[in-house]
Amino acid sequence: MTDNNRNGLPEFIPLRSFNKECKIDVVVYDTNDKEIRREVMDYGKREDREWLGKLSFYCWEQGWVVETSKQV
Repeated sequence: MTDNNRNGLPEFIPLRSFNKECKIDVVVYDTNDKEIRREVMDYGKREDREWLGKLSFYCWEQGWVVETSKQV
């Protein structure tokens, strides 16, 4: 993605403050849309972000879906 394509996109807007805690739900679905895993993680923690990256890559290789949403 070039810098010209980044203008106005929400993921490139500077944060007002550092996110110390950001709890999210992570749900994994297999190729039949069956839920096979559900976790709560803290996106504010580096080790949790790394875990999510590894989990996501593995799931995508299997053709599975990784769904994330803010924990309510």
